[in-house]
Amino acid sequence: MRRILNIVRRDIKSGTRDWLVIYLAAAPIMFALVLKMLIPSVGDSTLNVAVYEDTPPAVISYLETYAKVIEVVDLDERILRMDDVFGVIVGDSGIEIVAQGNEMEGTVDLLKTIVGRYENQVIDLPIEVEFTDIGWIMSPMKLEGANLLIIFNTILGGMLILLNLVEEKMSNTISAINVTPTKRREFIIGKGFLGFFLTLYGGAAVVTILGFEGINYAMLFISVFAISFIGAIIGFSIGVVSDEPISAIASMKTVFIPVLASIFGAIYLPTKWLFILYWSPFYWAYDVIKEILLVQATWGQVFKNSGIILVITVLVFVGLRKKIQNGLS
Repeated sequence: MRRILNIVRRDIKSGTRDWLVIYLAAAPIMFALVLKMLIPSVGDSTLNVAVYEDTPPAVISYLETYAKVIEVVDLDERILRMDDVFGVIVGDSGIEIVAQGNEMEGTVDLLKTIVGRYENQVIDLPIEVEFTDIGWIMSPMKLEGANLLIIFNTILGGMLILLNLVEEKMSNTISAINVTPTKRREFIIGKGFLGFFLTLYGGAAVVTILGFEGINYAMLFISVFAISFIGAIIGFSIGVVSDEPISAIASMKTVFIPVLASIFGAIYLPTKWLFILYWSPFYWAYDVIKEILLVQATWGQVFKNSGIILVITVLVFVGLRKKIQNGLS
């Protein structure tokens, strides 16, 4: 353990001297802050609806699920103000929407959909209809952006491992490990520690800055820890064969292709075609992290997806094992 901690301390000292550790540690925070500025605020995205005070409570309760409801005496006066507020009148012939005409584009169509759903909820339709809550429960930019950042942090962790290994090679210290009391297993654990820590720390920073509530951090850390192994293995496999940082970083950039392909494929592909992404550990990470962020994940799903990620990781490690061993020799 003492030798492992010595390796970690050496990496921290070297990384802070070159600002490497500081830059990579600040990256998740900076990315999350930028994303937070781009996400529309709740006030900008919420519908504002005015109703008469004698409106049935069932209608008010339903509208409050999707909009901010204001009970007024003079509906016309409230609608004619400068802000975007729709009027909803419940009459014998149904629900009527009253608008001033200068409201934000698309909001009236959204309100029509909400009202139409309420009016038709008791009708027994001859077809099966599903309503999505995308954008009503949570901004899609917030949900998908946070998921992307958390997975992206695993690549940053691998990049930190990679650059530390390259520095060791440039200093000709890797070959010296074989004639010291430090075992190869201890060297690998010590070199990988900061990469794993950066991944876990970055994931916690993203969900905290973006304001996710009710997150089960145990589920999040287990899922992020599982996907961290892929970033670590890729970092080791590239780092042990690279002689200078620029080429190492260029090689690491190729990992972004399967990451982005997995995430955007999971978002846009129909359900029947998702099987073509089953090979990717990043797809399984995206799938479970999304449910965790929505506070809908179960321990069964977390263990299943993490298990699949680890199985894929073992297969990748078996394929790259000789390359890593030769690089550490």
